[in-house]
Amino acid sequence: MPYLPKFYSMVFRNFYEGRYDDGFNNVMKYSVYRTTPSAFRKIYNLIIPVLDKVMTVQPQVNPDLVRLLVRLNIVLEYQKRRGMIDDDLADGIKTAIDEIRRSLGNPKGVDQARELARALRDSLDAFLAYVIYAKRGEEEL
Repeated sequence: MPYLPKFYSMVFRNFYEGRYDDGFNNVMKYSVYRTTPSAFRKIYNLIIPVLDKVMTVQPQVNPDLVRLLVRLNIVLEYQKRRGMIDDDLADGIKTAIDEIRRSLGNPKGVDQARELARALRDSLDAFLAYVIYAKRGEEEL
């Protein structure tokens, strides 16, 4: 079985499968070492509008939307290599984005893509609230 990043397997998958308590518990245990609040917020602000478009996509998928998902993957890899975002977090988000993109490539997968996008949005919102802003609060003490 291939390696799956913790963010993907312990946070995102729980939200996708409707195990919200497990998702919240795992996000609260999740640690970041390099990801700063401002770096995450910049990435978050790029990802969320794209996920919102996926959640409202019609059965006829716009190729530009698929391209936006590819661009997000590239940006995440770039920020990871610059040391702006932890490897596991970047890889977990990229894995979820790739799953969304593959679902959009299948005419019968649009509903699944919407659900995956909702789960990633919920995961990122929880991460922002429970990890990033908790970290910021610790830094301000």
